[in-house]
Amino acid sequence: MEPPSSAPSPATRAPRRRRSWLQRTILGLGVVVVLAILAGIAAVGYGYFRFNQINKEKLSLSKAGASEPQNYLIVGSDSRSSVEKGDPNYKAFLGAGGDQGGQRSDTIIIMRVDPKTHAVDMLSLPRDLWVPIAGTGESQRINTAYSLKNGRQTLIDTIQQDFGIPINHYVEVDFKGFQGVVDAIGGVPMYFDEPMRDANSGLNITSPGCVTLDGEQALAFARSRELQFKDPKTNKWKSDGTGDLGRVTRQQIFIRKVIDRSASKATSLDLAGTNDLLDAAVKNLTVDNGFGLDTMLALGKEFRSFTGDQMVTHTLPTSPFTTNGGAMVLRLDTAGAQPIFDLFKGADAVPQAKPSEVTLSVRNSSGVNGAAAKAQVALQSLGFTVSGTDTGAVTSRTVVHFGSGGQDQANLVARHVKGGADVTEDASLAAGQIQLVLGKDYVSVIDDNGKTVTGVTTSTAAGKGTTTTTASNTITDPIGETPGVPPDGVTCG
Repeated sequence: MEPPSSAPSPATRAPRRRRSWLQRTILGLGVVVVLAILAGIAAVGYGYFRFNQINKEKLSLSKAGASEPQNYLIVGSDSRSSVEKGDPNYKAFLGAGGDQGGQRSDTIIIMRVDPKTHAVDMLSLPRDLWVPIAGTGESQRINTAYSLKNGRQTLIDTIQQDFGIPINHYVEVDFKGFQGVVDAIGGVPMYFDEPMRDANSGLNITSPGCVTLDGEQALAFARSRELQFKDPKTNKWKSDGTGDLGRVTRQQIFIRKVIDRSASKATSLDLAGTNDLLDAAVKNLTVDNGFGLDTMLALGKEFRSFTGDQMVTHTLPTSPFTTNGGAMVLRLDTAGAQPIFDLFKGADAVPQAKPSEVTLSVRNSSGVNGAAAKAQVALQSLGFTVSGTDTGAVTSRTVVHFGSGGQDQANLVARHVKGGADVTEDASLAAGQIQLVLGKDYVSVIDDNGKTVTGVTTSTAAGKGTTTTTASNTITDPIGETPGVPPDGVTCG
């Protein structure tokens, strides 16, 4: 499978080449599909006129200086208000579920742009994430915030309240805008090594090979959370089963494909094509009223030279959770997510403890043979000292126990457990002693970027690329079924 890739560090990035305003427009478009298209609007002669056609909303946001990193909240809205029933693609916008009324934030992304390092980081928030909703005193799925009165402001307040991440700008695109932008760049070519479908979103890839997704199918692919794929061995359809988390992975892959497509199309659009692109943006876009021409020009400068592999994507560690009301949602692993939150908060602070300063033992209570030994190798590769392993009675939850004075060290260990772990002081342990108890929910050890660390050689399925890793390396841990990698000699697009 094709996982999201990590970007090189600013110091190792290739020299930045100058591009035209149109290239900056389309390359920026790829980052969040429509966000940085505004950079190009600001650069054309009639840019100010077109800019005034964009819907603007007065919102309360955090302030940041022009030379400081900026966090953009990107919302993909499932509002049908811009789609008329006479539109030939009306049913595609509704999906199989029909017109459900109201609106939800179908996609929630925080993009951080640092003008000093030219780094771009993107954090996708699963819409089923269960969080306290600002101003309500209740917890709900995070996308519920958007559906409430003053929904845009409520969503902003919820993110700032729950995660401590300042939001400096707001950008929203609806379904029709998404489809129009994809069509304006001539579609997005992708390689599918197996047929895929989703009756709910309308995705329908009937055969393997190179497929150029038009606006309708691109929308269906980005929205798919009930994906099915045809197993080439059995020729039978199977369900992906990862729901919203799998969709997040596919959206991140799709954004990279849009960037690459945009780069190849940048010099080929004529004036009419340019106008189509701008029309798709200004008619179906909402930004905060502080998003001015200076902001657009700054984005244009940042995206002057940008490719898909330069974006660092982050996914929050979560675990399945059933509410008292019976809703199947996702619970945040707060300790594991803290390094990601610190990055988007711009926090200089790092955990007080370092792996090299932590000694712990590992107990296997997961019921899986060899789990403690593998965890030991992975933890040691990150710099931890593991004094030994043993086996205990099977427990449901992974827990980090610590003796007096070991809170910081225990928190650090918990951050490196995929899916999180409870952190509990244990009076039976000596001062500073740490014990990691692997429960049935234990998955793996992860590094600071949320990537799985393994002590064994691993190969992915044939046709989807091969990744080999040792105890000292990490592998990206994609979630769900994704398009594959073209075989040798095949180039899509």
